[in-house]
Amino acid sequence: MITPRTTRLLRVADLQAMHRTLAECIRAHRSAPAAIIVPTAGASEALARTLAMVAPQPGESENAPPAFDLLTRDEFYLRLHARLRSAAPMLTAFEREVLLTRAASAASDSGTPAPFRLSPGLIVEMLAFYDELRRRDRTVADLDRLMTDSLQPSVEIDRGAERLFRQTQFLTAAFTRFEELVGSSGGLDEHALRGLLLVHDGSASYPRVVISVADQPADPRGLWTADFDFLARLPGLTGIDVVATENVLAAGFHERVHDVLPGIEEERRAGAGALPVLVTPPHTGADAPARWFVSRDGEEELVALVRATPDDAHRVAVVFQRPLPYLYLARSVFADAGRPYQALDSLPLAAEPFAGALDVVFAFVVAAANRASTIDLLSSPHWRFPELEGSLVSVKARVNALDARLRELKYFGGWDRLAALAGQASFDTDAGASKHPTTRRRPRADAAAALRAAIAAAEALRPLREAPTASAQLHALLDFVRTHERAPAETDVWAPRHGRARAAVVGALESLAEAQARHDDAPLAVDRLAGAVRRWIEGQTFSPRTGPHGMLLLDAPAAAYADVDELRLVGLVELDWPERVRRSIFYPASLLSQLGWPNETDRLAAARARFHDLLRLPRRRVSVSTFTLEDDAIVSGSSFLQELETSGLPIERPDDQSELDETPPVATAKSAEADAWLELRAGRSSGDRDVYHGAAGPRAAEVYAVSQVERYLACPFKYFAARVLRLDEERDDESGLSPQERGQLLHEVFQTFFARWQERGGGAITADSLAEALELYTAVAESTLAHLGEADRELERTYLLGSAVAPGLGERAFNFEIEQDVPVLERLLEHSLEGTFEFKSPDGPRAVSVRGKADRIDLLADGTLRVIDYKLGRAPKTARALQLPVYSVCAEQQLKGRRGRAWTVATAGYVAFKEKNPFVPLGNSTSLPQALDDGAARFVAAVEGIERGEFPVRPEEPFLCTWCGYASVCRKDYVGDE
Repeated sequence: MITPRTTRLLRVADLQAMHRTLAECIRAHRSAPAAIIVPTAGASEALARTLAMVAPQPGESENAPPAFDLLTRDEFYLRLHARLRSAAPMLTAFEREVLLTRAASAASDSGTPAPFRLSPGLIVEMLAFYDELRRRDRTVADLDRLMTDSLQPSVEIDRGAERLFRQTQFLTAAFTRFEELVGSSGGLDEHALRGLLLVHDGSASYPRVVISVADQPADPRGLWTADFDFLARLPGLTGIDVVATENVLAAGFHERVHDVLPGIEEERRAGAGALPVLVTPPHTGADAPARWFVSRDGEEELVALVRATPDDAHRVAVVFQRPLPYLYLARSVFADAGRPYQALDSLPLAAEPFAGALDVVFAFVVAAANRASTIDLLSSPHWRFPELEGSLVSVKARVNALDARLRELKYFGGWDRLAALAGQASFDTDAGASKHPTTRRRPRADAAAALRAAIAAAEALRPLREAPTASAQLHALLDFVRTHERAPAETDVWAPRHGRARAAVVGALESLAEAQARHDDAPLAVDRLAGAVRRWIEGQTFSPRTGPHGMLLLDAPAAAYADVDELRLVGLVELDWPERVRRSIFYPASLLSQLGWPNETDRLAAARARFHDLLRLPRRRVSVSTFTLEDDAIVSGSSFLQELETSGLPIERPDDQSELDETPPVATAKSAEADAWLELRAGRSSGDRDVYHGAAGPRAAEVYAVSQVERYLACPFKYFAARVLRLDEERDDESGLSPQERGQLLHEVFQTFFARWQERGGGAITADSLAEALELYTAVAESTLAHLGEADRELERTYLLGSAVAPGLGERAFNFEIEQDVPVLERLLEHSLEGTFEFKSPDGPRAVSVRGKADRIDLLADGTLRVIDYKLGRAPKTARALQLPVYSVCAEQQLKGRRGRAWTVATAGYVAFKEKNPFVPLGNSTSLPQALDDGAARFVAAVEGIERGEFPVRPEEPFLCTWCGYASVCRKDYVGDE
């Protein structure tokens, strides 16, 4: 029996009126507790502050505040469950993922195979799709019936329809099995809880519910069709109030709310607030005055806002769509300005250092301790190893020594190979030692100590790879965390935040272990386990409290519930405004519309309505700003910027002349330390001096590595940072092989292959011997790949051996061999070219000491040389490439007299595996002698620039600055924007 109830739609003019209406709803029903449903936890806190500022009405007692709870949708269901007597526990998100994984595997094994690989990320997407299906008040049977009816007629003639049909069969089987497992698990999920509450004979926990958020088509955080249906039938619920602004109702919510709550009564609440003033930039004489501010990037945008806001300003809010990067930038920007601020938004847990430290551990295990992951683990300040005890400086020195030694040994990873390194007598040689006096020496004990730490870490994490159950794997990871974590000191300012992040991560691992033990404890492949943990961390947030007063930083959903005098809308770029909603990866929108999915037009109209409501939220002033660069990439402004023209807000434009004060600004500081810094900055020498533009003074001649001189041509500053300052290059976060390591792997495979091929007396590879060569190449490649971790092994096998759609690197290289008709007398592989050689230059011959290693030099029967350089990508540009020209000149001089004759380079080129034709000759558009002379001249000019000490920031391609490993130390402000 449905409890009689009143259902009202309270129409308000704007957000200020919504705040007043919510307060009135609470006062009108003081005798019983009410639940106010809000979109986010940040909105809950903002509304609590707003309601606290609403003065009591005449006759009300300030000591008897009305009873109400501010709850998000998920919190509302949990509160209802908590008040049920003898109810089964709620299933955790981990348990549901484990159950769905088990159900999907069972469905695939029972005759409806999955048309895709069941990765952890895809299980999460399947669960999200199932939840959305049920929240739209559709069942699994509805999915099967509607999709089958739509797809089956086209299955025989359309491969896409056939694949979607098979996907539907699999999803239906998996979801049906999932519902059976949930029913027998002894727990409840959200959908089962709704059914239980509808038949429960007790009164509802909240006799009245106030809904302050629209439905899901109008707001990604809104209520779903199933939620409205549930509230309409919930026993004991006597009243439902839906509060919505006229803008949102006009965008389609008005029609939909009458559909989901038939018979709802409407009340129009009067009392629109006064329009705020739209603050715009001064008119600079352009064609049309701008209505929004433009900054270079998010940091400059935030700095401009802080500068434009008086120190004593109160009730000012900065509003963004995404909390990042603004919440991180605020820490430094507000600290530098000496200004307080407060933030109510949640930060992604994945961005916390401790979560990143756990990712380093997973990368080490998944990559089977390859060089990059090993160095990252040992270098992490969050982990400690007894073999590396000491100061951070000494630990860094030991890890650097190991890094250098592993590079020398061309170590690519592998548990057995890592353990075998400790038994190699050659490993105890001085890591990094060299014949050349310019190379730094590192004590052999440093590398050995770091190696012992790596082996100990591998041993500690062995159960994570080999434990017989998933829960045991997770407990092994937890044991590693507790044994090896480096906790902050209690006096560290970041200790509380670290503690919160650590508690969230450790709690998640414990919950996941418990879920696996209860529902499916079969062991997991490490990459699947890592994917499951990573996916959970990426989906979680936590809310650090930041300051009790000052400027307020809010995301857009929370801002709608704040009572402020001034509003600064920031980050109005195309990617954020309107907020992007993830589309389904399973079906196109045309099919999903049959299941109740909204169309994009409705979403956009509602997003525009919410934007107009935000513009009218503050009591006094509002401003809007955008930026042009994000992560050094150009971004476009939001289409919502054009809405300012029709917003109807009065304009406040600063006087142009007042902004053009010719008096230099007077710098002031608020501390002695800041005063000293200002004095230093004010007294610095002119920025026009050469020392600020790369002039480091003359340098003595040295032995030049050709690859390093090539780096000088790419950007002199990169050479300076690496070779003169000896700074470590920042490495991209990647669990697999780096491009350099992949190149080393390729060279090792080809070197081993050709060495064995020559031992067999194979000679030149011809069409007749191609099959034999490919067989030997495959055996060599597989032997080399065996040292890699499983994930890396499969990827690198595709590169080396090819796939069904593309030939491997060996086959492409051998096809080039077949096209050559001159017999090969000898192949010099990884041939060292070391010594002093003579190079032509415009000023005459120049002797230069060179150190290099040619990938391959073929001595041909006609007395000529063929110099080859392998490239995984494309052939380098001739204007910068040095290796082939320099190696060719050096080879002619070094090999003179070999086999009793002189040798001349007749062919030089790149075997580049991403080119259409695998062999790209040097001098493609000019003669080879001219190309060699040009390359020699470039080499000499670069060497002379190094010896003059000229190291300006002069990238050959400015866009390469985006990926530069020395960006954090580069003075590139005078290079120019792209």
